[in-house]
Amino acid sequence: MSTPLRKAVIPAAGKGTRLLPLTESFPKEMLSVRGHPMIYYTLREAVLSGVEEVYIVVSRRKGPLWRYLEGEWARDLEGQGGDLPRLELIEQPEPKGSGEALWRVRELVENGPFAWMMPDFVLFGDRPPLVQMLEAFGRYGADVVGLLEITKGRERLFGNVGLVKGEFLSEGVMVIKDLSGKAPGTLPMGGERVYKAVGRWILSPSIFPLLLQTRGKGEWDDTPALQELCRRQRVLGVLLKGEGFDVGNLAGYRAACLDGASGRC
Repeated sequence: MSTPLRKAVIPAAGKGTRLLPLTESFPKEMLSVRGHPMIYYTLREAVLSGVEEVYIVVSRRKGPLWRYLEGEWARDLEGQGGDLPRLELIEQPEPKGSGEALWRVRELVENGPFAWMMPDFVLFGDRPPLVQMLEAFGRYGADVVGLLEITKGRERLFGNVGLVKGEFLSEGVMVIKDLSGKAPGTLPMGGERVYKAVGRWILSPSIFPLLLQTRGKGEWDDTPALQELCRRQRVLGVLLKGEGFDVGNLAGYRAACLDGASGRC
């Protein structure tokens, strides 16, 4: 598959606090989701999207994850329909936030667009999120984020962040006007359905100055920079087709498992 998107970044050094007690002594990214480690799906998506280089920001304290990424992942993904990318591990000694993780790789991706892929978002369907998003990226040349339509009753399965407002440019493609930040509680529903940004972005290097400008005290989160990006330049949201799950929280993780054919992870 020919694609202008050669590089991807996956942050995987966080503590996984939303999944306690499951992550008390085991990396979130290695929890089983329908028979595979959570991060397997993100790596498979990169393969099927034609990505050539993958940078994973990870902590050495996550021994099982580090060992998996040193070799086993390649065996799991052989024969998946694409060439395996070159994978490089970037150490983040302390879990200082997704913004700090992204800042660590700036010199590796500053020459062009790259995918920013959260491993705790999983989508089951005919085409992976990045493949769907690349169509809009190729057509319009703007930064792109994946969107899910959340219907009433499913809001409890998702973290309270990333609600979007905007106008549809074409079928399934929205010009993002506003992106909500992180907040406590359940995802608020303003009606029967809302649109939510998920952990899939195609970004240009213009995100890095915004990361510095929006850095606060304490954890360095990427959300304020992404909010500012949506305010300052054209960002498109692509409505993803498939069944998406936030497997970074207990309710979403359990739902992803129960909706599988086996009814278990």
